[in-house]
Amino acid sequence: MIKMTVHMTKEALYDFLLYHAYSKFSGFLMNILGFAVIFLGVLSYASGRTGGIGAAAYLAAAAGFIAYTPLLLRQRAKKQVEVNPEYKNLTEYTFSEEEGITARWEGGSRHVGWSQVQRAVVAPKTIGVYYGKDQALILPKKDFGDQFLPVYQMIVRHLARNSAEKAKK
Repeated sequence: MIKMTVHMTKEALYDFLLYHAYSKFSGFLMNILGFAVIFLGVLSYASGRTGGIGAAAYLAAAAGFIAYTPLLLRQRAKKQVEVNPEYKNLTEYTFSEEEGITARWEGGSRHVGWSQVQRAVVAPKTIGVYYGKDQALILPKKDFGDQFLPVYQMIVRHLARNSAEKAKK
């Protein structure tokens, strides 16, 4: 059994939200759209179809497409850390080989059995343990201390077991 205390920060949550958004096709598509608008603006300006003001409008629109998602996610992370009790308060996570993962915070708790864990992702500042399509336990790496490797190995072991059980069915 391994225990750790997590203090979620808006930076750590933002890191995870960015990873979550840009690992999906829709996040990637917003960037492609932004760069396509830049390309169209430059092409229109170079071919004489638009002047300097038109090219500036293309560039402004492209900047909007590219910056929209990160700005929205930064705002969402800040709000969640302020209002969500699981992020606002210190949360104690217990990782048990038999039971799964339990999170306890002032006024609440959550238990995720190993059979519910679908995947784990590693972002630059966080680890996300998904137990639903868009549901994850988000763990800032800085809070692991020297427990990072044992916890991550436990998660990987159980993911491998879940995959093997699904393959049998």
